[in-house]
Amino acid sequence: MNIKHIRIATALALPFGAAVVIACGPDFPLQVLDDRAGTLKATPANSFAYEASHLAQSSDKLQANENENAYAPPDKLTAADAVDATFMTPAQRAQLKTIRALKDGDAAYAQGGDLPPAVRLYAAGAVDYLAAGDTGTRAQKRFQAVLDLPKADGDKRAVWAAYMLGQGYAGAMFGAGNKPAEERAKAVKAYALARTRAASGALDPNGLAVASYGEQARMFLATGTALCGYTDFVNAAPCADDVPAADLKQAIHLYAEQAAHNSDSGVQSLRSIAAWALSDAERAQKLIDDPLSQRLLVSYALARVGDVSGDGASQPAEYNTYGDGYGYADAARGGKGIKVNPVLPSLVAALQKQGIARIADADRVAALAYRSGYYELAQTLADKQRSALASWVRAKLALRKGDVAAAAQAYAEASKAFPQTDVSVEPASLGLIKAEQSVLTLSRGQYVEAFDQLYTVTKASQSGDRGASLSHPLYSDYSGDTWYLAERVLTVDELKTYVDAHAPATPVPAAPQNFPTTPDKQYYEWLSAHPVQISDYLRRLLARRLVREGRVADALPYFPDDKDMRYAPMEQNYADGKSTLANWRYRATAKAYGDALDDAGHAWFAVTRAKAWYEAATLARQRGLEIMGYEQAPDYAGMDGMLGFGPGRNIVQEPAGDTGKKPAAEKTPEQRAAADLPGQFITDDERKRYAASESKPNVRYHYRNIAADYIMKSADALPPRSQAFAAVLCKGTSFVFYDAELAPVLYRRYVKEGAAVPFSADFGQNCVEPDFKAAGRFPYVQAWKKTRHWAATHKAATVIALAILLALIAAGGAILLRARRKLGHANELP
Repeated sequence: MNIKHIRIATALALPFGAAVVIACGPDFPLQVLDDRAGTLKATPANSFAYEASHLAQSSDKLQANENENAYAPPDKLTAADAVDATFMTPAQRAQLKTIRALKDGDAAYAQGGDLPPAVRLYAAGAVDYLAAGDTGTRAQKRFQAVLDLPKADGDKRAVWAAYMLGQGYAGAMFGAGNKPAEERAKAVKAYALARTRAASGALDPNGLAVASYGEQARMFLATGTALCGYTDFVNAAPCADDVPAADLKQAIHLYAEQAAHNSDSGVQSLRSIAAWALSDAERAQKLIDDPLSQRLLVSYALARVGDVSGDGASQPAEYNTYGDGYGYADAARGGKGIKVNPVLPSLVAALQKQGIARIADADRVAALAYRSGYYELAQTLADKQRSALASWVRAKLALRKGDVAAAAQAYAEASKAFPQTDVSVEPASLGLIKAEQSVLTLSRGQYVEAFDQLYTVTKASQSGDRGASLSHPLYSDYSGDTWYLAERVLTVDELKTYVDAHAPATPVPAAPQNFPTTPDKQYYEWLSAHPVQISDYLRRLLARRLVREGRVADALPYFPDDKDMRYAPMEQNYADGKSTLANWRYRATAKAYGDALDDAGHAWFAVTRAKAWYEAATLARQRGLEIMGYEQAPDYAGMDGMLGFGPGRNIVQEPAGDTGKKPAAEKTPEQRAAADLPGQFITDDERKRYAASESKPNVRYHYRNIAADYIMKSADALPPRSQAFAAVLCKGTSFVFYDAELAPVLYRRYVKEGAAVPFSADFGQNCVEPDFKAAGRFPYVQAWKKTRHWAATHKAATVIALAILLALIAAGGAILLRARRKLGHANELP
C-alpha cells in the first residue's frame, strides 16, 4: 500500500488533531522579577503536554513518526523509502513504485516478482485495499500471508500488515451484518500484534505501532451504532455523552500509551477528552474513580482551565513578554478582578469526596487545591508526598502564612531536582522553581546567591547539550532577569568576582583557512558549529560595565579575544544591502578607547589632549554600544540597540528629536528606582544599588552624550579660531544630530567662538577631519600675523621701536664685553 495514502487515511480517521500557534517576534524572555508577589503566589503546574505524555509509562522503545514530511525538502527520502533502500536495489524500488500505481492487486502481485516476498504481498494487498476499499478477503489474506512468512522475511512488512488488518476490522465494525464487538476484538488483536512485532525488531519506519494505540482507542469511542469523532467531543454532541464510561476510560488509557511514545496526536486526543469532561460535572464524575483518568482531569485543570474575571467572563490565553508569562489567568497569582473558575473547586470537592486515600498523585491535587483556595487540603496532600512538586506547593503555602524561612527550605528541597531528577515536575518548571527561589533569595538581600540561581537556570536553558538543557528555552530562559541583576544590582566587583570563579572564557576555536570576508554558507556553518556560550556573553556584559566605570584596563580580558572569529563583526552596506567583515575588534577598540582617555588626561601639550579627547569621542560614538553600552535600558545592547525597549525593568524615552518630548530628567535616580521597583519582596538596598548603577545620563544611546561631552573637552583645549576647533564641534554635532537639545549646544558654541569655515553652511552634516598639527602652530602663527599687521599700520612707531631695540642690544653687548675683559684680568698670574 502506498504509504502516503496510509498517512492520509490515518490522519483523517484520527479523532483529535493538533493545533499550531504561530507568534510574531521579537520574543523576550519571561521575567519573574517584575511582579514578585505574583510570581511567588502563582500556582505550581506543568504543561499539559508533559503531563499527558507521563500518564502512562512506556517499557519499550517504540516511537511515533507523525510529522516526518512537514518541512522536508522534496528530494529527501521518506523514512520508509530510506529503510527500503537498505535491503532493495534501485531497480526493485522502481518496480515497487510502478506496482503501487496499479488498480488491481493480482496484477500488482504478478508484476512484483523481483521484490522480497513480504514487500510483494503487502503491496498487492495495499492496492486491493485502496482500489476498492476492500476490508474483506483479498486484502486481508495478503496481509495475513505477510504475517505467516518466516520472521526474517516477514519483518520487512509485518508491522504494516498487522496495522492494516486492524484498520480493516475497525472499518467493518458497523458494516451491514457485522457484529461490532467481534470486529473490535479482531482489530484489537491485530493492533496489538503490530506493536509486538515492532517491539521484537520488525521494521516500522512510519511509527505505525504507536499510531495503532490511537486507532485502537478510537474504536472504544463508540455507541451502539457509530464511532464518535473529534467534532462530537468538541461540540459536546449526544454521541460523546452516550459512550459507556468503561469504554471511555479504556480509550483514555490507550491514548495515554500513545502519548507516552512521543505522539502529539495522543496528547491532543487526551486534551479534547479532558476539555469535554470538565465542561460538565456529570461527565467528570464518570472518570474520577479511575486513577489515570483522574490525573488527566487534574492535569488539564491545572494547565488549561483559566480563571475568570469579576464579570464572569472567561480569560483567554495571554502571552506577555514582560513577565506575566504565557498561560491562562491564575487567581492564585492575583490580578484585578480575577476569581477562581468554579470548575476547579468543583473538581477538588469531587476528589475530596472520593477520599484522600483514593486520590492519585497527591502532589498534583495539592497544587489544584492550592489554586482553588482549599489550603488545608493542599497542605495535607503536599505533606503526604515527597516530590519536587509537593515541595513547591509547600513553599507557596509557607509564603501565604508569612513563614519565609520555611518557604526558603521548601524551595531548596524542590530545586534539588534541578536539573531533571524528579519526574513530578517537567524541566521547564524545574527552571521556574529555581527562578522563583531566586526571587525569595533576592528579597533577603542575598544578591550574589540570587544571581547564581538565575544564571544557573538560564545557562541550562541555553545549553548546546540538549540532553542537559531544559525542554523549552522560551519558558526556561530568564536572561532578562539575570542580566538585570548583573548590570544593575550586583556591584561591579561582586560581578567580577563571580565571573572569575564561574564564567571562564571559552577556548578560541580555530577559524577556517580563507575565512570569508562576506557571509556565506561556510561562514554560517562554522558559526553554528562553534556557538557563543552564555559565559562569554556574561563576560562581555562585565567588560562593558567596567568600561563605564572607567576601568578600561581591567575590562580588556573580558572582551573577546581579537583572534576569536566568532566575534568578527559584520557590517551592512545600506546602499546594496550586502554585509562584509569589519576591520575592528572588541578588545582592540576598547584598548584604543582607554589609551585615548589616558592621553587626554595626562598629555603635556594642550593640542595633544584635544586630539585624544576627539579620538575618545569618535570611538564612543561609533563603538559605544559594543564597548560600554548597557545590556538593558537605556541602550539595549542585547537588542543591538535596534529597539528602545526590551527585557529589564523600564523603558526609557527616545531623545527629544525623535519624540518631541524631553527625556525624563526631572526625576532623580532614587525616584526612578522607586517607580521601576515597586511592590513586595524588594529591599531598599536593591533600590539604592539600582539607582547607583543608572546610566549617566539616563537617555537612550547614552554613550553618544558621552561622546559629545568629550568633544566639548577637545574644543576646550583648542584655539577657538582654529580649523580644528570648528571641525571637532562639527563632528560632535553630527554625533548627536538627532537630539534637538544637545546638538544646538555644540553649534551655538561654534557660532559664538569659532571662525568662518567652508563647511559651516551644513554644519553637523558634512564635516572635515580636524587639523591638529595646524592647531598646534596656530598660536604662534596668529601672534606673528598680529605683529606684522601692527607694524604695517604703525610705521613710525615701528622704526622707533626697532631703534630702541637695536640700542638695547648694542648696550647689552658692550656690558657683556667689559665684563668678560674684567674676568680675564682677574685670572692673570702676578
